[in-house]
Amino acid sequence: MSVHEGSLGTVLIERLEPSDMLETFSFLDREPVLNVYLLAVLMRDALAPVRDEFWAARRDGQIAALVMLGTGSGSVLPAGDDHPALDRLAAHSIARLATLPPRFQVIGQRASIAPFIERCARAALVPRLERDQTYMTLERAELSAFEPLPQLRPARTDDRALIYESGARLRAEELDDDPRSSDPLAYSRRVDEECRDSLTFLWREHDELRFRASVSARTADAAQISGVYTPPQWRRRGFAQRGVGELCRRLFEHSRAACLFVNDINAPAIAVYRRLGFTPRGRWGSAFYERAPERP
Repeated sequence: MSVHEGSLGTVLIERLEPSDMLETFSFLDREPVLNVYLLAVLMRDALAPVRDEFWAARRDGQIAALVMLGTGSGSVLPAGDDHPALDRLAAHSIARLATLPPRFQVIGQRASIAPFIERCARAALVPRLERDQTYMTLERAELSAFEPLPQLRPARTDDRALIYESGARLRAEELDDDPRSSDPLAYSRRVDEECRDSLTFLWREHDELRFRASVSARTADAAQISGVYTPPQWRRRGFAQRGVGELCRRLFEHSRAACLFVNDINAPAIAVYRRLGFTPRGRWGSAFYERAPERP
């Protein structure tokens, strides 16, 4: 255990190490559905010194809040409800921005990310895009009836061109960003991973895409769905409802709940999820930043 910042009262900041695995898991497991992504990363890497860093704010020796800094992905993911502890973590994260890509994003419960957005503002960092979102969850027994979709299948390497183009259109629509021009190398690698790891699911008919969605995290407690997309010409025909319903049915074979977060302004998507049985679980938010590269 190594303390990297001094104390403010009884709050200390430290990087979590493999020896902290059980304590970190116990902290996150208080909200296993809301924290499914962090839990999945934790169980995958066991706090080993790989791409992602987990930092904790300890109050009187106990974890009061934590944050994951995705040094490869640029994701800044705080967890906890202790505002002073989160503020200390936010200040620490700002000090470590050089370890993150120039494009980074802060995502989590709105109360948890608020100190990070405030600290970014103090550092003259303004989000290029900020979204209020709703975190929604669905238990196995609550899934509404839907027409089964045996055509839904994991993406394969021969789907790469379709994954590449549809993913770029999805990102441009949702995040006002075309990764083919903004970050082509990283985006290309991500597409390769989607095809390799079978975590993106497609519904194709007559060689045309009807629906796609991905599974971004999965534990026994929950599976997080992301990247839900129906091409504009096929919307409002029930494709998304069948696709998400079928994906949830399959996810329930190994996870007790399905979850996702959706932009508050996306009323059609919220309506689809509600028809399937999803209910709001928390107030979520995302803020996307792009800072100037460090000078050599």
